Amino acid sequence: MFTVFLREANKESILQVGTKALYLANIINEGVTIPDGFILKADALNRFMTANSLHNQLSHEGFIELFLNAPIPEEIEKEIISSYIKLKELTGYQDLAVAVRSSSSAEDLQDASFAGQYDTILNVRDEEQLLYAIKQCWASVFSEHARDYAAQKDISLEDFPMGILIQQMVYPDVAGVVFSVNPITENTEEIIINASYGLGESIVSGIVTPDTFIVNKKTKSITKDLGLKEVKILPIDNTTIEVETTLEESEAFCLEDEEILSLESITNILEEFYSFPVDIEFAIKDGKTYILQSRPITA
Repeated sequence: MFTVFLREANKESILQVGTKALYLANIINEGVTIPDGFILKADALNRFMTANSLHNQLSHEGFIELFLNAPIPEEIEKEIISSYIKLKELTGYQDLAVAVRSSSSAEDLQDASFAGQYDTILNVRDEEQLLYAIKQCWASVFSEHARDYAAQKDISLEDFPMGILIQQMVYPDVAGVVFSVNPITENTEEIIINASYGLGESIVSGIVTPDTFIVNKKTKSITKDLGLKEVKILPIDNTTIEVETTLEESEAFCLEDEEILSLESITNILEEFYSFPVDIEFAIKDGKTYILQSRPITA
């Protein structure tokens, strides 16, 4: 089998499902809400490349174009579509939109994190787009910037297979990232929250100045720094767009104190579960908090 659902992924090898999926699978029963999804295991990429004789064309100048034009083997395609249909049934949405994210064991190395080097495709709404989005994520393994980063760190990309996480989209009112220790001062008694309107990719990609909240774990006191929150990324049709925030949005904090303290509580739960400092991506929709990613704080 080439796919496994997120709730069963903790039984799989990290090389097959990658750290992103495995860390989420491990916390499903820890009292946090995680959007449902499934993983296309790393074996699928190797099978795809073998079927299309791509291994010996890696140095070809037009390799990425060759890669994206190559067909996914029928047995893999059928399993992907079958799992997508099952995910629609599990979520109750026949028009289900998903996020297609890389999940490699290279993304959270302590001294050479590949987080941000690989592609994420958002708001995927049909089978054809899903299949192509998977190839886009796969292809990002061999992108110029990923190769350059690997060369800088003296790492072989072939040592880290690529799984793909296909997960129900959340259309958040507010999203952001949390660090369970202050990454600047290394103060273990402080939690740092960066948040802004719309999809969290605006923060991850660095295109906005987010609101920043510092929470003291002992006293629960909150220090706030208002960010400009210049734009927000919103889903539309089968893609996403950048929209300027209003003056009212820019001049108001995007999180209420109750939401901040709820994030602090969730962060403490995950840090205690893992027994190491964590970096969390979250989304809040209609007052409900979803955990999209949870991993150790790395380089």
